[in-house]
Amino acid sequence: MSCKKPYAGKIADIPAATDVPQPEGIERRIVFAPGKFWNDYVARHFTVAKGSNTPFHAHSWPHYILVLEGNCDAKIDGTVYPLERGCWAHVPPDVEHNLTNTGDGPLAFICIVPPEGDPAGSPCQ
Repeated sequence: MSCKKPYAGKIADIPAATDVPQPEGIERRIVFAPGKFWNDYVARHFTVAKGSNTPFHAHSWPHYILVLEGNCDAKIDGTVYPLERGCWAHVPPDVEHNLTNTGDGPLAFICIVPPEGDPAGSPCQ
């Protein structure tokens, strides 16, 4: 497959990924992934609406989280970490976790996982 890829742009212009259904109030965009400039990891941009949260779950890969906008409580292995713009979090493999938007507006964050952590879809997405 051949496609012309831009080398820069706005995250908001990346279509929301639809390969994995997201809970109500959550959008996921694939910024970088295998075949899309970064073969070793997948960088996803999530937006979580006011009052929404990511599902509580665990899996065999780590997460690396960078909060871009808003406030949240990150529950990681039973501890709650209040996070805001400019904060980061690391979720080790096999640790239960979720993020709850506690702010007055949207929560936006970058979440980086290895390729097995996200079926990133087509590299031309």
